[in-house]
Amino acid sequence: MGMKLRCPSCGMVYSSIIPPLCSCGERLEITYDYERVDPSKWSYRRPGVWRYLELLPPVKERITLYEGGTPVIASKLGEELGLNVYLKDETRNPTGSFRDRLITVALSYGLSYTRNGFVIASNGNGAASLAAYASRAGRPAYTVVPRLIEAGKLAQIVALGAKVIRYGESVDEGISYAEGLAEGKGLYNVTPESNIVGLEGQKTLAFELWEEVKPTHVIVPTGSGSNIYSIHKGFVELKKIGLLDELPRLVAVQAERCSPIASEVLGVEPRVEATKALALYVKSPLMKELAVNAVTESGGTAVLVGEDELDLGQKLLAREGIFAEYSSSLVVPAFMELVEGGYFERDDRIVLVITSSGLKGQYSETREKFAVGGTKLEILRMLREKTMYGYEIWEALEKPLRYQAVYQHLRELESMGLIEEAKRKGRRVYYTLTRRGLHLLESLDGG
Repeated sequence: MGMKLRCPSCGMVYSSIIPPLCSCGERLEITYDYERVDPSKWSYRRPGVWRYLELLPPVKERITLYEGGTPVIASKLGEELGLNVYLKDETRNPTGSFRDRLITVALSYGLSYTRNGFVIASNGNGAASLAAYASRAGRPAYTVVPRLIEAGKLAQIVALGAKVIRYGESVDEGISYAEGLAEGKGLYNVTPESNIVGLEGQKTLAFELWEEVKPTHVIVPTGSGSNIYSIHKGFVELKKIGLLDELPRLVAVQAERCSPIASEVLGVEPRVEATKALALYVKSPLMKELAVNAVTESGGTAVLVGEDELDLGQKLLAREGIFAEYSSSLVVPAFMELVEGGYFERDDRIVLVITSSGLKGQYSETREKFAVGGTKLEILRMLREKTMYGYEIWEALEKPLRYQAVYQHLRELESMGLIEEAKRKGRRVYYTLTRRGLHLLESLDGG
């Protein structure tokens, strides 16, 4: 039961490294022998992404932390409103977000095509996921993350041992940088916009929803557009194998401040400003057209949520027993707006996808000026090995960083009591770790 990948435009066949675009410029999409898929086999396997292996790319080795199979919970809010509402709690995935579905498939597939490790451009969740799965596989992980990233996610990435490269203000700017890094270092790129194999893992959310509730509507937080596209692809495949007569309607939810996809669906002027829902801060999503098509082909719609509604969404989910980050919580006020507009019928089965845990969503208005992660952590690790001076440190750092920025990091680390002056040679000031700095490193690195 093979995976098929033939360009619908020029007919070129791909069988190994699969790019998102054919050499002729056409966007590729993975297909399967749908007539030979036997869904009765699924019930004999444990819940999770790999339960649906007939509709996943073939891999020689699975790197899994038992992702997927997350619970679908009947919503108290839905009961109060007299509607059938369910919460798909993706915070229960191994690293706390839906991106584990993507990474288990992309990394397992990519193992055959790299010895040097993996790279991803991510605004946090995908990077944390790659850090965990690459660690499990014993391979290096490079994560290109924006300067605007929640402290909780950055701490998770660092704790799991990935190399952190801070680049740009939003994830858009890091995608081409990650592609260059992949080519230059011989890494396998698992960035969603650059890797259609990983998207196959994300579509399994649709399969699970079909098995449990057979939804009529699915409300999805939307940033890059990859998740709502993947979910739609999953439902389309269920229809192709005869398990669905009608596609569930998909609702794309974005913050008012950053709404390139939702605004396109609604036909209004988009905004591309920073939002507290940082995981959705994607200014120019490369998958915008695919996401918009997913919504329109399903007969769905889009909703814009204001910044003042994010706390309300988080509190209402807390009443359900779920702590979600702002980027997930906005599905609740979006749902309420649709209810007020009379969008749903009484017998509809409505799913709100809760994509990521609130434990990952701590954010700082000061952009973590004093957070010990990324470049600062790399400097601390260098100074654990030997005393070094500023220019020497700058040369050793593998990232696009101005020389002056290294001295700013050194000043901040010194003010935090993590490093101190060891000696001077002429104008050179050599630094070393303090006992406090050494203790911090030991706690982060596990001893």
